[in-house]
Amino acid sequence: MTRYKVTFAIILTLFIASLAGCGKGGDSKSFDKEKISVKTQVVETVDLEETVNFSGRLEGHKDIMVFPQIPGTIEKIYVDVGDKVKFDKLLVRMSGETLDQTKAQYDAAKGTYSRTKALYEDSLIAPQSYDQTRAGYIAAKAGYKQVLDNTELRAPFSGTIVGKYFNEHDVFSPGMRGILRLAKIDRLKLPVEIAAKDFSKLEQGMHARITSEVYPDTVFLGALDNISPGADPYTGLFSGEIVLENKGGKLPVGVFVNVDVITVIHEDAMVVPRSAVISDSVVFVYRSGKVERRIIQSGLITSEIVEILDGLESSDIVVTKGAVGLKEGLEVYVVQEVKE
Repeated sequence: MTRYKVTFAIILTLFIASLAGCGKGGDSKSFDKEKISVKTQVVETVDLEETVNFSGRLEGHKDIMVFPQIPGTIEKIYVDVGDKVKFDKLLVRMSGETLDQTKAQYDAAKGTYSRTKALYEDSLIAPQSYDQTRAGYIAAKAGYKQVLDNTELRAPFSGTIVGKYFNEHDVFSPGMRGILRLAKIDRLKLPVEIAAKDFSKLEQGMHARITSEVYPDTVFLGALDNISPGADPYTGLFSGEIVLENKGGKLPVGVFVNVDVITVIHEDAMVVPRSAVISDSVVFVYRSGKVERRIIQSGLITSEIVEILDGLESSDIVVTKGAVGLKEGLEVYVVQEVKE
């Protein structure tokens, strides 16, 4: 045997011996690293809710803009933002030139009517003359009231001034923004539009959770109210309101809110992370170092969880990460087990 052949034989013998050594007592850690790594989580049992979501800006339960129907100069504003006012309180007075004129016309028509009425009752004038005079008086009275109502702007209900948009001596014309905003803020509402697909899910009085960036850590409770029985002929949407008590005026009018109306509660529902479900119906369960393939029946599905109606037990541990590519009976290595 030549020197080269002897050297090759020795190298081959050492290589075979090393393979035999690995087979008898190799490093178990390096073997584990060759397994597929997964993350797992125990099946959870929770009370699960189905909801319909709305969003928008809160309004007072009664909420109006205060402004005249005829143009004019703002003579006096008697309130400021934050003031609480009673029904019929004078809020704004417009310039009174037109009011003085219509008042004079009304007074003249009233006097003429009183005299004509007395003559008519004594049968001294024809009924036609009386009717004409009476009609003139009624028209003058209505004209005076209209101008008076548009000169002295009074509160149509008790509430709070939540907005002031003009100053004294400003000129106001119809079509402009209101001079003041008056609202009842002890009770608020959110007008909502309901899609046809959600209409059958919703009922009067359903509970609602309301959140706002103004108080991000607080959940306010309300209810669904005033659901319209018919859809808008142009939009195809139904109308409704989310109403909530606002004692102390904590929530401001006009703030943007998100609302979840609770339509159904699934008590003690089994849920798993959505990442655990493969192809909408397959879940892998971890048991004794291996995985078992399960076919599940799902219920409610959200962006984060899947409700399990059948196929799992509450004590099962499911694979939440690394499930893609797994097969029945495959050995896996758990790198993290999440229990919440």
